[in-house]
Amino acid sequence: MRRVRRHARLAVLATVGLAAAMLPWGGAAAEPAVSVSKTIQVVASGLNAPRGILYDADQNRVLVAEPGLWFLAPPGYAPCAPAERGLPFCLGNSGSVFQYSVATGTSQRIVTGLPSASLQIDGLPVVIGLHDLTMKPGDSKITAVFGTLGNKAYRTALGPGAALLGQAVTINQSGKVTPFADLLNFINTIYPNMEGDPYSVILGSYGTMVANAGGHVENGVSKGNDLLRVTSNGTISEVAQFPAHPPANPETCSAALINTVPTSVAQGPDGAFYVGELSGAPFCPGEARVWRVVPGQSAAIFATGFHTIIDLTFDEQGRMLVLQTAPDPFDPAGEGTLVRIEPNGQRTELFGAGDGVLDPGGVAVAGNGVFYVTTEIASCCSIGQLLKITVTG
Repeated sequence: MRRVRRHARLAVLATVGLAAAMLPWGGAAAEPAVSVSKTIQVVASGLNAPRGILYDADQNRVLVAEPGLWFLAPPGYAPCAPAERGLPFCLGNSGSVFQYSVATGTSQRIVTGLPSASLQIDGLPVVIGLHDLTMKPGDSKITAVFGTLGNKAYRTALGPGAALLGQAVTINQSGKVTPFADLLNFINTIYPNMEGDPYSVILGSYGTMVANAGGHVENGVSKGNDLLRVTSNGTISEVAQFPAHPPANPETCSAALINTVPTSVAQGPDGAFYVGELSGAPFCPGEARVWRVVPGQSAAIFATGFHTIIDLTFDEQGRMLVLQTAPDPFDPAGEGTLVRIEPNGQRTELFGAGDGVLDPGGVAVAGNGVFYVTTEIASCCSIGQLLKITVTG
């Protein structure tokens, strides 16, 4: 059994093969949702805009990627450089890896001083940096990805302290960070000057898979917003590119085109890769989708009707779990939802409006009906939380 978020947790089933027939999730008429009961407990607080999360069964702990603290750079502050939308991103070093011990209930930051970049989008704080973590069973090393929302020229302008941004890295037990794949460099090789934003990472016999949430449309052609693979020898390739699309419901969405913005990847029990999309601004209801990817084949839309997907994984029974963040992902006061999809297409909301799970950023399965969720991904001031959510039904 795998132990980490975004993984199918069913490693042995990967031998079914990536060409396995598509499971009927979403393909059958959805049955009425089952009734569930839940308890929500805050187990840690004071987190810095927490994003991806993993449950390490070997050490019975939860690890969280913290991009860092947002700060409003004063006039003349350096280093800063223009990136997404031409907005100024300013470099900091407040990124970290947060650890919560399930056994003892204690918390600490086990890695600190990682690069981060702060900016404002529409007046709201955003921190870019360490976005996701994963581990192999029995391995003490963490594999992680750093986002950018900028291109190589932007990273260079920020100076040597920004070198890890846009890279996949390993972190050993002593906290040493070693980059092994310059994803931003690869992205700019195939899409010159395109911003990159490595956001989600998983590991397996296939190597390392990364969902890149950076990209946009140029001259009517979608670029970036893709799924990348890194082999054991460090070779990077693009497995799938997810194009922008007209809104499915133009009567409720004013956008001419909606960017896909893949923010999550997990391997399903059929061996295929499933990618959830945030969708691009203006974040219209019902426009986010889940894709099914089999390397060597065209990516296919698997499930529709979601809103701002920020993470997905599979539970112990092989059921898909889709985490949606706030309706506006930059609103730290917006509530998220967690939806479970049965193989027959039935959808059950495990938490949602009224449950107070604010702007969630990641979900990890830690046993039958037990989940850990991070909140406040767009917060500025150490107000993020780690929640333990227990669901029956």
